Amino acid sequence: MCGIFGEFGSPQSSTNSDTYAGLLNVLEHRGPDDYGLESGNNWMLGFRRLAIIDLSPAGHQPMSTPDGRHWLVFNGEIYNYLELRRSLEQDGVTFRSGSDTEVLLQLLVRHGPAALQRLNGMFAFAFVDLTKRTFLLARDRLGVKPLYWYNQRGKLRFASELKGLLAWPDAPRTINRKAVLEFLSLGYIPANSCILEGYGKLEAGTYAEGSLDRPALNTTRYWSVDISPDSGSGPVTTERLSEFQDLLADAVKIRLRSDVPVGIFLSGGIDSGLVASFAAESAAPPLALTVGFAEESFDETSIAKETAAHLGLKLKVLQQRAASIDDIDRLSWTFDEPFGDASALPTMLLCSAASEHATVFLSGDGGDEAFGGYRRYLEAARHCWISKVPSAAKMVGYALSRVMPLHSGLRYRLAKATLPHDQMAAVFDGQGMTRDPALRSILPRDLLAQAGDVLDSVHVNWENGSRLDSLSRQRALDYRLYLPDDVLVKVDRASMASSIEVRSPLLDYRVVEWAATLSPAALANGEEGKLPLRQLARLRLPAKTAHARKSGFGVPIGAWMRQPQWRSMITDRLMGDASRGCDLWDAAGASRLLDLHNRGRRDFSEYLWRLLVLDSWKRQHLDENSYQHQLKGSALRPNTSRVAVRA
Repeated sequence: MCGIFGEFGSPQSSTNSDTYAGLLNVLEHRGPDDYGLESGNNWMLGFRRLAIIDLSPAGHQPMSTPDGRHWLVFNGEIYNYLELRRSLEQDGVTFRSGSDTEVLLQLLVRHGPAALQRLNGMFAFAFVDLTKRTFLLARDRLGVKPLYWYNQRGKLRFASELKGLLAWPDAPRTINRKAVLEFLSLGYIPANSCILEGYGKLEAGTYAEGSLDRPALNTTRYWSVDISPDSGSGPVTTERLSEFQDLLADAVKIRLRSDVPVGIFLSGGIDSGLVASFAAESAAPPLALTVGFAEESFDETSIAKETAAHLGLKLKVLQQRAASIDDIDRLSWTFDEPFGDASALPTMLLCSAASEHATVFLSGDGGDEAFGGYRRYLEAARHCWISKVPSAAKMVGYALSRVMPLHSGLRYRLAKATLPHDQMAAVFDGQGMTRDPALRSILPRDLLAQAGDVLDSVHVNWENGSRLDSLSRQRALDYRLYLPDDVLVKVDRASMASSIEVRSPLLDYRVVEWAATLSPAALANGEEGKLPLRQLARLRLPAKTAHARKSGFGVPIGAWMRQPQWRSMITDRLMGDASRGCDLWDAAGASRLLDLHNRGRRDFSEYLWRLLVLDSWKRQHLDENSYQHQLKGSALRPNTSRVAVRA
C-alpha cells in the first residue's frame, strides 16, 4: 500500500529537485517507510512505500526489470500473488524479491493489459516500457485504489491523491462549478468529474495506454459488474451456499497474507461479522476494533462485543465524540475534494487508533451492494406502485407540490415520488435529486439554472440499467457511483491518512461476480435484504448478530447541529463575514435551512454538513499557501521508516 505519482511528456531537466521533494513529502502519509524517484527522457516515476509484503529493500520502488527496460510504480496489493508467482516460475522467471510488486512487473512485461484479468487485488499503477516508449496506467476492478491525472500542454501527470498534483508549482486551481452541484446533490463527486477544472480520475476497471513522448489519456474498460436480469428463483440452495462459503473463506484467507500485523474492523453487522468469523480461524486471530456512540440509536458496541466473544476475538471500543470545526478541516485536507459523508469522521477515528495496533485491517465493505442490503432498496420496492402512476397524474402531483411550503417534508416527498422515467428508485434517499426544493434554495443562480430533476451522472447510469429489475438496477447504479466514489474513497483516504491498509474480502471480484448471478428473490424478501449473508450468519455468528437490524455507520450530525455551539459554528462559517462574497452557496438559503432544522420541521443536517465541508475545502485547498506550508524546504524530511532507502 503506497502513494505513487509521475509525469510523462516532460524532459528530465524540466523538473527541479525542490518539486520532487515536495511531491514526496505531500504523499508521505501513504508511505512513511521508503521513497524512490526515477526519471529519464520524457518520464518520471515517484513512490512512497508502506511496507506490507517483503519488508526488505528488495521491495523498493520504482522497480525495474534487470535490463532497465521496464519500470513500475504500484499502489495496492495483489492478493493472489503467490499463485501467480508459482505460475511465472514454471515459465522460467527468476525473482529477486518476495514482493507482489515484482510479480506484477513480470506479468505486465509478458502480457501487458491482458495481465489485469489475472489479478485479484486492489491497485493503481504506472508501467513504462522504455524501448517501445509507452506507458500503461490502470486501476482495479471496483476502484478501491485511486488515481488522479492532469493532462495539459503535452504533459500527463498522475498521482494517488489530488494534492499530489496540486503540489506542482504550476498547478492551476480553477473550480469546476458543475462538480459543486454534483457534490451538494450527492455528497461526493463522481469519478467522471473533479472539483478542479483540468483534472480527472481514472475510473474503476479501466486502463490507459499511450506514448511517453506524446502522452494522451485514451481509456479502455476491462471489467464491469454484469448483474443478471431477474430469473425469478428463490433463496439460494444449500449447495450454492456452501459454494459461497468456500469462496468467502478463500477471499479472507488471501487477504490475511502479510508480513506485518493484521487486525479487523468489527461493527454490529453481519458483513464484518462474517469476515471476522473466517479470520478468527487463522493461526493468529486478529485484534478487533469498533467505534461507539453516546447516542444509543447509532451505537452497535453491544452486538460487536457479543460477536467478538462468540468468535474468541479481543475487542477494543473507541468512543466517538461530537465533531468540531478542527475535525471538519482535517477531513477536508485529507480528502482533497469536498466529501460530505459524515461517517468519514468515525472512520478516521477508527483508522487513527488502529495504527497503534496493526498496519493491515480487514473490513466488511461491499456486502450491501453485492447482496442488496441497503434499506433504500427495500423501501423503493415497497413503493414500486408509484412507477405505474400515469405520467399525467405525476405532472399534477408535482404541480401540487409546488404550492406547498418550500421546505416542507411533504413537498419533498411529492417531488421525489413524481420524478419522470421511473427515477424515484434511483434517488430514493434523495441523493442526486436536484429538484429537491431544499437543495435548490442553497444553490447560487448559475447552478440553479443547471439543476434539472436528477444529476446527469445518475440519470445516465440509471438508464443504462433499464433492462434490469428495480433492485438489480439500484445495485448496478451503486457499483458505478456510490461504492467507488463514496464508500471506497472514504476508506482509502481515512486509512492512508494514518498509514494503514484496509482490505475488504466482500470486494473480491469473485464474490461480486457470484452475487451478480443471484435473482432479487434470492437477495431480499420484502422485509430484509442480504439473505445469503444472513443464511451464512446463522451458521457462524451469534443469533443477536445474525438477526440484527441493519444500522450502517451513521453519525448523529442532526442532533449535533441542534447544539448551541454547532449553531454558532454553522452561522459563523456559512453566513459570517468570511463567507461573504462566496459564490458557491446561497447564504440566506443556508440560514433558512438551519432555522428550520433547529425547529424540527425537517432534518436538513446533510445539506448543512455538505456546506460546512465545502466551506472548509475552499479555505484549505484554493489557497496555494496551504500547500507551500505543507512543503516547506527543498530537502526530503528524514526517513524514520522500518525499511532502508536504496542508496
